[in-house]
Amino acid sequence: MKKILEKYKGFIIDLDGVVYLDKKPLPYSKRFISKLLKLNKDYVFLTNDSSLSPDEYSRLLSSENIKCKKDQVINPINNFINLIKIGKIENKNIMVFSSTKLKNYLIKSNINILEKYEDYKKAESIIVSGNINFSYKDLMYASLCVQNGAKLFATSTDNSYPTKMGNVPATGSIIAAILKTYNTKVINLGKPSKSIFSLALKKLGTNKSETITLGDNLVTDIQGAKRNGLDSALILTGKTNKRVIKNFIFKPNYIYKNLKI
Repeated sequence: MKKILEKYKGFIIDLDGVVYLDKKPLPYSKRFISKLLKLNKDYVFLTNDSSLSPDEYSRLLSSENIKCKKDQVINPINNFINLIKIGKIENKNIMVFSSTKLKNYLIKSNINILEKYEDYKKAESIIVSGNINFSYKDLMYASLCVQNGAKLFATSTDNSYPTKMGNVPATGSIIAAILKTYNTKVINLGKPSKSIFSLALKKLGTNKSETITLGDNLVTDIQGAKRNGLDSALILTGKTNKRVIKNFIFKPNYIYKNLKI
């Protein structure tokens, strides 16, 4: 771990399975972030979890004594809003299938949202984000939207995410159910997409050669880093164990048991 602290200036750090599990800090994560601060390193937290808004994640981390400013958390919702701001997505007739908190955050961010299920035929785009209250009704209307021509944006295509109980279904599992109803193109707003890594680098202000990604997921974190020209470190406190690494095409530059320095 000391090697990467010496070599890199910018750190893109995953949350679930690296910094915390079930929103509770993992051993050594607080000390690791404190060390980054002491060394004047730049860091952002990059997560595919959109159950909370970026502002709420910032408050959550701060409440656990993990130093985090509002603009240091990047998730697919930041990416979605940014893509609208730069004109890549039209801010018109968007239907949102997410937690109430997330939907309210998008409304406060001046995103043009259709709030009634009955308006599904008007939807030009939909965004799907897995959450504990996602219902069959949500699944049904999301499927009807895409059948009527709406573009399908997913906050991630992760099929699962790590908890203390084990890996549980994530947004990708919901997306798979929608595609079973009607096959269409899925636009992934989360890792490993180029757009979200570009946003993270922009926030950091560091060059690719001096930046490293720390994550627990071989596909979203390690493959995402490699495809975006970044070095990576696999942290074995979350979704991945050493047994599966040898069969994976994209290898991390470093492997660590945890964030212990």
